[in-house]
Amino acid sequence: MDKKDGLLRIDVLSIGLFGLAVGALTLGFVQIGIIPHNDDLAISIICLIFGGLVQVVAGLVDIRYHDQLGGTALTMYGFYWTSIFIVKTLGLVEGFHWDNILFLPIVAIYAIFSFVMIYLTGHKSFILMVLHIFITIVFTMDILIKLNYPLEYYAGVDHIIIGLIALYHAMVTLVNKYTGRVGYLLGEPLFKTPKS
Repeated sequence: MDKKDGLLRIDVLSIGLFGLAVGALTLGFVQIGIIPHNDDLAISIICLIFGGLVQVVAGLVDIRYHDQLGGTALTMYGFYWTSIFIVKTLGLVEGFHWDNILFLPIVAIYAIFSFVMIYLTGHKSFILMVLHIFITIVFTMDILIKLNYPLEYYAGVDHIIIGLIALYHAMVTLVNKYTGRVGYLLGEPLFKTPKS
């Protein structure tokens, strides 16, 4: 924990990535058929809380710490998971049905956002950049899924990879903070951060 600007700082990125890991692994196991669809309501609630709310809260704390990159990424991905799984939960509880094409604009915007995040996280660590490569791939696949291409299984495999990378980064970051090692086992950034 660091103390800066009079605030006791914890590494909220690891909290957000733990949430992402739970959400992505749960969703991935559903998409590849390990978790059955008759558990869809519970799945939606788990994804809403961990993929959505945990990332939003972590992102808001990161914004409070004046970390624009982390705060933007965590809150925006968290709001994505929150909105998607509120819609899915309403559909399951109230019987609403929305066409897949409704989700095309949000998925396309997040594919572009994630593509830019590859470059930005390339200034932080190699593992964080790789995570965003797989996030961009899954959003790109999801665009095709919304256009009725049968790629659900492959998106599930990608979600499992995302979950495992997020879990790895969260664990390593937590251990590094505790032991005082900065960036250990996360890989050197590929890009140099511009000096202010």
